[in-house]
Amino acid sequence: MYELHCVDPLSDVTIQDFDDKLGLAEAGVIAGDDEFCSNMNAFLSDAESHFINFRRAQLNNDFDDAQNFLKESVEASRQSTERNHTLEARSRMEWGLLRFTAGEEEEAGVDLRWAMERLKALEEGSIAHGVATLNLAEWHTSRNEGIMALAILSDINREGPHKEPIIATSRLQISCILFELGDYVSSQRHAWVAFKACSNNEMMESAHQSALIWMDLSLTNIDESAPRMSEVVSEAKPRELGSNSPCHAHPEDLKEVVEWCTNNWTLGFEGESRPDIAVLLEAERELELDEFSAKIIESGEVNDPAVLVMLNQ
Repeated sequence: MYELHCVDPLSDVTIQDFDDKLGLAEAGVIAGDDEFCSNMNAFLSDAESHFINFRRAQLNNDFDDAQNFLKESVEASRQSTERNHTLEARSRMEWGLLRFTAGEEEEAGVDLRWAMERLKALEEGSIAHGVATLNLAEWHTSRNEGIMALAILSDINREGPHKEPIIATSRLQISCILFELGDYVSSQRHAWVAFKACSNNEMMESAHQSALIWMDLSLTNIDESAPRMSEVVSEAKPRELGSNSPCHAHPEDLKEVVEWCTNNWTLGFEGESRPDIAVLLEAERELELDEFSAKIIESGEVNDPAVLVMLNQ
């Protein structure tokens, strides 16, 4: 809606009829459109206006103002005249994130869990509920509580009701946790789900990350007799305790990932240590392709000694 406004300014009637006025104002804040945000104030409640002021302060790295505006947003959202349970929960989630950055880890966890549980009760499957779930899982991960994080993320079902970007992010988180726990087969499967969903939603950074994890795990055993990943995902079921079979992958799946990375590479080529480039070069060599190698050479930006050796072999 904000993009439409940038092309043809929205009328007051159109804004008044739009359901997510707070989201529209947030889009203006993120775009740095102060004039639009000032005009939006007339359509927002006091709690929503305080939340927008918080977001502006947050983007300006002003911790004190962000903290104060969040407090005002929470208090205003609790007023009987404009009670807003969803905004209260969103504000509590943001408050938990602020507390975490301030070193108040235990208090942050309380706020993040409260927000997630409230949003699940109010609007299960919404973006706000999904983000709250991801944040609580990340809080557990930051405390080396990977199993707890996995338990939280398991509430985000691949079949819905959560939106695909939330599912994609959760699967990437799960893949990373399982990788650290040594469950490589499950990590590989979740990395594939994340890659497909992230690339479908143009979540480029996460798509690259999940693709690289998947390739790193798959390159040990590329086999034409291996099942396709779509089959692996659709037929996934709990494995027996202690089962830790090696990862393997079909060359056509590897080709899909390599070609996507080659065509959508946004990570540059500079840096003294680039294991991401090395993994992609190894995958390309496995398939006897050379397009990515050619792009690297053409850029003239490589200075990782290991990558240079691979290119000269």
